[in-house]
Amino acid sequence: MKKILTLITSALVISGSSAFAWVGGPWSNNSYSQTTTGTYQAVMYMVNGVGLARFSDDVTSQFSQVNQSVIFHEGTVYIGECFGTADRTSGEGSGSVIGIINSASAAGGSVTGTFQCDITSDAPVMRFYGRSSGITNPITGEPGNGSDQKCILVLSEPVADPIEPAETRVVATTVFGAQISYTIVAVAAAQ
Repeated sequence: MKKILTLITSALVISGSSAFAWVGGPWSNNSYSQTTTGTYQAVMYMVNGVGLARFSDDVTSQFSQVNQSVIFHEGTVYIGECFGTADRTSGEGSGSVIGIINSASAAGGSVTGTFQCDITSDAPVMRFYGRSSGITNPITGEPGNGSDQKCILVLSEPVADPIEPAETRVVATTVFGAQISYTIVAVAAAQ
């Protein structure tokens, strides 16, 4: 009889209780962090290329190592900087993330670019996504007429002949990213 009563009581206790937890910890007012301060990371892909960028909203010189970008396009590696900011209240939906890229290759070429992304998720991690709308050439990646060019890279080839100007191309990109830290991730300088 004791075994049956124990079994019935335990079944009632187990089925009637639910898990409970504070979202974000005990000092979060039961909500996710809505701060835009921190470190962000983005992945860019385009026709014949891919890129990575990491940036923070603090552009002081002590954090300049955080703001980095690496772009690989058609066999050339471009290394440089990326600066950006997030605004949860701007635009439509839940906000936007805007970034600027400035990179160079060892061969003398350069790439500059911008991306304007929409925030797609606020919690538990802020995520963003953006791409140029309109028709894109599937071979060269150049945006067609009518493209809003929200996410583009401008590639400048190295000057081979001083008489001829350098060739410049615009390439449409797609950008995915997230806020990876609420604090600015410091990178130790190599000694």
